[in-house]
Amino acid sequence: MKALVVVAAVLAVGLIGLAGCGEGSDGSTVARVGGSSLSVADFYASIPEQHLAVMTLEDQQEAINNWVKTELFYQEGRRLGFGSGDDIERRVREIERELVAEACIRHRLDEIEPVTEEDAQAYFDDHRSEYGIQVRLAHILVRNREEAERALAQLEAGSPFETVAQSFSIDQTASLGGDLGYVRRGEMIHELEETAFALKVGDVSSVIASGYGYHIVKVLDRHPGAGQPSFDSKRAAVMNFLTSKQRREAFDSWLVELEERAVVVIDTAAIRQASRERVDEDTGASAEDAAEGDTTEFIAP
Repeated sequence: MKALVVVAAVLAVGLIGLAGCGEGSDGSTVARVGGSSLSVADFYASIPEQHLAVMTLEDQQEAINNWVKTELFYQEGRRLGFGSGDDIERRVREIERELVAEACIRHRLDEIEPVTEEDAQAYFDDHRSEYGIQVRLAHILVRNREEAERALAQLEAGSPFETVAQSFSIDQTASLGGDLGYVRRGEMIHELEETAFALKVGDVSSVIASGYGYHIVKVLDRHPGAGQPSFDSKRAAVMNFLTSKQRREAFDSWLVELEERAVVVIDTAAIRQASRERVDEDTGASAEDAAEGDTTEFIAP
């Protein structure tokens, strides 16, 4: 029950965006606060299918109750004059920007032809021996490329991998020196898998970008494992790997295409100056003092 209540609470956040919606096309309404209502259609449209499948009637009622509470606060906020202003307008624009971009990306990825079983079988046949191999990996995960490059620089300077992992990594394995243990093909995200299985024992990768952040991996050990797995035992792993790889490659190619079509200018000098001025305001130092007395470049994280 506790898990389902948590699900309902999470869904309630999604329902915040439905505050003030009118009746659905079928005219059915599950809640009303003053002149605002929540229709049956909007309520169920706001809930992902995988969540709806595990929600009880009690969970749904809790989500509706949370919509009512939010609508009460929303209407009171509007009455008190909090419904306008530069900050709210800016945040609305940011949310709209993210939603439009997300919808565009989802539409583009949905157009990609799915991986077929024949594709998976062919890939498995070409890499069959690798699916029996196990590699023991150590791993560093950080939030941005700058941190990753600093960590890699320390590794290249001779610092032990486990020490750098403990200092930099945000992964739960950081306290273990980044040790992930033994893994096989199909057991990690494809960005790491391709690199990990191409490295020799003792090798350290360059910086690898993924949806989770920026990674550096080191192969600690490698052995063939026991026996050769069958395609049936690895079908799901191969399909998932190829699907992820295909979508990532299509996304990266599309992003390059968009960058080439647009005029993109990133003024690092401007953000560096703005960041320095913010520091000066916090410390009380003038821009002239900072320019004369501080030659260290500061870039906000």
